[in-house]
Amino acid sequence: MKSVFYNETERTIRAGWRMGIFIAGFTGIGYIFNLPAKLILPHVHFLPPFMAGEAVLYAALLLTTWLVVKFLEGRPPLSSVGFPLHGNVLRELWQGTLIGGGMMTIIFVTEYSFGLVTLSFKSLSLIGVSHLFGASVLIFIIGAFGEELLFRGYLFQTMVEGTGRIIAVVVFASFFGFAHASNPNVTFFSLVNVALAGVWLSLAYFKTRTLWFPIALHFSWNFFQNHIFSFPVSGIQLEKYQLGVLTQSGPVWLTGGTFGPEGGALATLMLVVAGLFIYFSDWITLSENAWTIEKWNSAKAEQAVDEQSTIQNAEPS
Repeated sequence: MKSVFYNETERTIRAGWRMGIFIAGFTGIGYIFNLPAKLILPHVHFLPPFMAGEAVLYAALLLTTWLVVKFLEGRPPLSSVGFPLHGNVLRELWQGTLIGGGMMTIIFVTEYSFGLVTLSFKSLSLIGVSHLFGASVLIFIIGAFGEELLFRGYLFQTMVEGTGRIIAVVVFASFFGFAHASNPNVTFFSLVNVALAGVWLSLAYFKTRTLWFPIALHFSWNFFQNHIFSFPVSGIQLEKYQLGVLTQSGPVWLTGGTFGPEGGALATLMLVVAGLFIYFSDWITLSENAWTIEKWNSAKAEQAVDEQSTIQNAEPS
């Protein structure tokens, strides 16, 4: 019976049970965080109400990740889930920002070139633009950080360890799509595209073995989509944080219509091309000091050998 719960070879609780413990802990901590949040959130005016609620949820998620990784796994609590504070961090952040922003820019320019979209900028002062920029950066950083931690963080990485990459990617990409099923103006095609974005972001994690790169991709895709080009983001129209007013025409299957670019075929094409580029490009590499389960298991195996050798040497001849 012990083997059902414990992997003797890797000297750890099996992946499925660890995921269950994580979900139970996240549920409990989320409930505790929710109590004071109900008193505080009505007074938070610099974030949209839904984003303020998500910030509380992601804070609970980060704490759960830290506790589970440190005390259940005995691993470095942040670096081993994809947040090393050294190595290629800055490079991965600007690479992700460049690629994600570039993808959305290509979509806008393509639509503009064919007369499918027009954009008129709001009359804003320099201070107004600065406030809008700062608020947008904060909103989309919170969203990108939290969603990547949720969908590419501990649970995803543990399922990869237990089932392999393909199953884990399919499962969590499907969850990523399903999480947007209640968004305004959603269609089946838009959910397929969101799931495809989950695959794209998973490839980004596997290529660098950190979460910095997919967070930057996720952030810049949404930031350029809403703040710069004034598209809806996954059906959500955040006019208050947009620099302009967008008018769109053309077939919904191509542009995404009121769901935003993520509901159209142009986004499908961009996600496929960018995913292939990330996978095959030598420009994007494994992070210098990335933590991997392979290194961890190798270290534990060496430790076990050393312990066994110490015991044998201590035995009387």
